[in-house]
Amino acid sequence: MLKFVFLTFFIYLCNKKTIMTSTREKDTVVEREVAKFLDKNLYSNTDMFSEFARTDCYEEQIHGSDVILSTSDNKLYRKIVDEKVAISRANVDLPTFSLELSFINKIGKKQVGWFLDTSKTTEYYLFGWIIKADIPFNSETGKWEYHELKCDDIREFQWALVSRQKIMKFLEGKGWTLDKLSRQDDRIRERGYVKNPKTFIDDVSFFYTNKNPRMKEKPVNLLLKKETYMELADLKGVIQKNIC
Repeated sequence: MLKFVFLTFFIYLCNKKTIMTSTREKDTVVEREVAKFLDKNLYSNTDMFSEFARTDCYEEQIHGSDVILSTSDNKLYRKIVDEKVAISRANVDLPTFSLELSFINKIGKKQVGWFLDTSKTTEYYLFGWIIKADIPFNSETGKWEYHELKCDDIREFQWALVSRQKIMKFLEGKGWTLDKLSRQDDRIRERGYVKNPKTFIDDVSFFYTNKNPRMKEKPVNLLLKKETYMELADLKGVIQKNIC
């Protein structure tokens, strides 16, 4: 009996690990498809960009570098860009974008999120919203199967290239320094919830994903409205091209 229980538990752990690995692999595949879309339909626009290079080195990517860009008007030269695309919200009219303050890592410890991580080399963020895409819709879950997204499925893509420094100055103008955001993150985790989640006060809001069993990282996020990113953007636009 004990052997059977142990074997069942072992199978459960293996299946769980396989599911988690599979999910990560699917996420990576989708991210590559979106990167391919951006390379061919945005960065290749010579009226806007004079050069771009994708940083495929793992070490560079974990330090916040997906692409290095220069603009054709010479206002931006070899800027380090971190791409942040709301892939899991494809075909959803998402009016915000979140900035990660912290998350729970693989060993169950709190880790600083990418927005508060001052060790990252990121100078700009490329925020992206997949407005329209030809992907399957799961009627049982009521969600789009974004893991099935391919480059040529994307029909409409809205984007904003925003300086990290501009975002920080915007937040400081609202009374939120990085240090104060870090303390706010601590308070949210200690309390276990956000008071009035997703309610914007002076254009700033917070959200804590701690009830979704599929979100093992349980991130605490700062939310800004899409219109804020558009106002802060050095460059922005909508792509309605789907040929890859």
